[in-house]
Formats: sequence, structure tokens, C-alpha cells
Amino acid sequence: MMNHEGCHGQCQGNCNGNCGMQVQPVVCPPQYRFHDEYTEREVPFIHPIVNVNRQHVVDVPKHYYTETTEDVMGMNMFPGPMQGPGFGNNLGPAMDNNWGPGCCNPGRSPWM
Repeated sequence: MMNHEGCHGQCQGNCNGNCGMQVQPVVCPPQYRFHDEYTEREVPFIHPIVNVNRQHVVDVPKHYYTETTEDVMGMNMFPGPMQGPGFGNNLGPAMDNNWGPGCCNPGRSPWM
């Protein structure tokens, strides 16, 4: 039997120097060591989208033109030999002494 100092012979060789003073061990609460694993799980998030069609009226000028035609009596021109439009002085026989302004009676139209 081993004799340790301070054991006074009460040790059985296994007292680690604390012979005669053996106490009950204190059991502490367990410490947990977690080994976490994660598994993905899809969670749907819904994002509604509203398409709004908008029409905007923009005034754009568009020009229209009215066209009228008036018939007015011009100078009478009578073609003669190599006379008239495109020949000679371009006055034609209507401007000589036989035809033209003042050829007829005053106040009377040459068309009547």
C-alpha cells in the first residue's frame, strides 16, 4: 500500500494526495455542441405587376388648303398668219386697229 503524505494510511493508492477527503463529484449541466446542417426550402414571394396602357392625345397641326378656280374673261386673241401666241409680238390681231379695245360700239359687248 502506498503511503502518501497527508493520507495517513487511508489511501488505497488512488487518492492523489487527498486521502480521507473524498467528495462526490459535481456534475455540471451538459454543454451542447451543435453541428448544424441547412437544407434549402423555396418560399414563394409573389410580386404582382400591373401593365397599364395609357394613350395620350398630342395635338399636331395638319394644314389643309382649299382651292377655287375662277373663270374670268381675258383679252380676245385671234390667230392670223404667223401671229398669235407664240408668233411675233405675242399681241395677236386682237390688238390691231380692227379688233381689240374700242372696236365695237361703246356699251355694247362684242359677244352679243
